[in-house]
Amino acid sequence: MATDAGLKDILQEGKKLFFPDGISPKGCETDFEFEVWDFKQNHLTDDTCQSIGNMYEAARLTMLRFYIATKPKDPEEDASETSEVVFVSESSGSDINPLQVGEVRGNCDEVITGSEISDDPEITFGPIFDAEEDTEDTLVYEGFLVPLSPPNSENVITITIRHTDTLRDMITAFSDAEILRKTLNVKRILPDNTEEPGTGSGILRDVLTCFWHEFYERCTLGATVKVPFIRHDFPAEKWKAVGRILLKGYQECQYFPNKLAIPFLEQVLFNGVYSDLKTHFLQFVSSQECDVLMEAVKNFSAVDLADLVEVLDSYGCRKRITAETLPTILDEIAHKELVQKPMFVIDCWREIIYPHISLSPEGLTKLFSELQPTSKKVCQLLKFAVDLTPQQKEVKNHLKRFIRELDNIKLQKFMRFCTGSDLIVTNSIYVEFQDMTEFTRRPVGHTCGNVLQLANSYENFPDFRSEFNAVLESNVWVMDIV
Repeated sequence: MATDAGLKDILQEGKKLFFPDGISPKGCETDFEFEVWDFKQNHLTDDTCQSIGNMYEAARLTMLRFYIATKPKDPEEDASETSEVVFVSESSGSDINPLQVGEVRGNCDEVITGSEISDDPEITFGPIFDAEEDTEDTLVYEGFLVPLSPPNSENVITITIRHTDTLRDMITAFSDAEILRKTLNVKRILPDNTEEPGTGSGILRDVLTCFWHEFYERCTLGATVKVPFIRHDFPAEKWKAVGRILLKGYQECQYFPNKLAIPFLEQVLFNGVYSDLKTHFLQFVSSQECDVLMEAVKNFSAVDLADLVEVLDSYGCRKRITAETLPTILDEIAHKELVQKPMFVIDCWREIIYPHISLSPEGLTKLFSELQPTSKKVCQLLKFAVDLTPQQKEVKNHLKRFIRELDNIKLQKFMRFCTGSDLIVTNSIYVEFQDMTEFTRRPVGHTCGNVLQLANSYENFPDFRSEFNAVLESNVWVMDIV
């Protein structure tokens, strides 16, 4: 929409989209009263919504969000009981996150998702999990009114996590089962003992990523896939706390630790193993052991028997090894290492997770595949403005080429830099271009809004690659956007 569009224009666009020809599934346009709300669901007026351009200028945002709210005109019907809310978003020439269409009942605490609406060339509509997900780092337009329904502070819990001891602090915080029923707010203490100024969903995703990386290193065994191992300093309560972290991360950020072995998770979620144990066991063992075992399965007579015996003996094999018995032995050892040994952890996690996560074995495998970043999937996440200059188009090509050259480890670092998560838990990464001097030129990531800011121009691709690699290899990125 035009930058000089005002309240009436926004309302007219909303009516046109959701009441085509004056009709919607809820009834006729003439049967409802209409209002326009801001992103905090405050009623906007001509004074507080003079024009889209003025609101952009005042708020300094890359995206503005509005709601079109309706309620029945019939005075005898309780308007607070059911009112339809449709979410309309404005953007300054860039693609927009899918939004939600739903009904808001009572005091707007409960949202029931409605049917998906087809995309408009300028505005995108559709279901999301959390309509407020990326607004926590948003500067409030000065013309907005005071929120009509302030958030209930009793439902919000703030936890403080030290960057240098994320594992212990997270387990301590999640030892309280009540945390699963609270809205989570995270503050982080940096290595220099100062509080990180950034807040919002991006820092939560980054803390979860940091936790699971530390958990993999200190609490699991395995090469490519991991399985928790029993520690004498980890009683049942600590393992249950880790289960709550997994559940809360999945519920709030769709983050699921996909380095954990699928047979282990299947035992947690379904009380049985449905995937191929040998395949996952070969990912659990070291690369050298994997080569020996694969050679033995492929051609038993050609394998070095001493090497094979040494590998199997390290996993407690007590049977005579032959070409006929090897497949059964591998299945038995795989089940022991991936399921039987961590059974205490499985029992602790099942108590926490099983009632709240509804997945099928096929759904779990699909989820793992969707979460794993690949160069192709990451490039598809990138969203650019339509009217790029020739220099910006060149930088756009540099970025895609850079992503295609990244290995798996750096690709995960790139995702974490842009979104806070090393996994794909967002639908888009919005790329913006800014004027930067050669001295100040560097990539900037805003993880709450999944925004990547780049300089307008680079002389060549090696300069772009060198500067981006320098940022990714630094490993510690301070979030300073509030």
